[in-house]
Amino acid sequence: MAGRAEFFEARAARWEETCYPPEVRARLEAFLPHFGIGLGEWVLDVGTGPGILVPYVHRLVGPEGRIVALDLVRAMTVEASKKCAAPWGMVLQADVHAIPCRSGVFDRVLCFAAFPHFKEQPRALAEMARVLKPEGELIIAHLMSREELAQHHATHEDVRRDVLPDARTMTFLMRAAGFHVRTLVDEPGRYLLKAVRSCTVAP
Repeated sequence: MAGRAEFFEARAARWEETCYPPEVRARLEAFLPHFGIGLGEWVLDVGTGPGILVPYVHRLVGPEGRIVALDLVRAMTVEASKKCAAPWGMVLQADVHAIPCRSGVFDRVLCFAAFPHFKEQPRALAEMARVLKPEGELIIAHLMSREELAQHHATHEDVRRDVLPDARTMTFLMRAAGFHVRTLVDEPGRYLLKAVRSCTVAP
């Protein structure tokens, strides 16, 4: 994990500039309506990185909504904090495998461009389910297909093993964590999984 953490620490200050030039940002803005975020929602953004989604989510949830952005890497949370302000938002340096939030708090959990980097994916999913309200929604999204993402990560030694599970495995992991998969799109330039937390998940 040290190599992976150092990989992100070293790139945090320039991550947004490097990874989200105008043409990529335009694709992200076109993608966001598919997340279904609504006014007044409480949203957890796990693996927020430098807070790419925070300004967009803030506009979508409006003044009554709340955003908590979480990342394990301190340098990323420093960048994200520049976009997030009380009372509508906060940034936490924390591990998705042990989310420091009460159970059943959030309407929606966003996991954008982060899931492959989670060391224990079943445990991370269980934690994301725990903090969601019953019938709350988890969104796992990328601006690449599963195959494109694997090829992209293969060019960097520290993250080359960080991949998205195949559709069958992902569906199994979701069910085991107490989610019902509603949508799974895996196509060139886009990966989108939307899953609903079962009412029977223990808080």
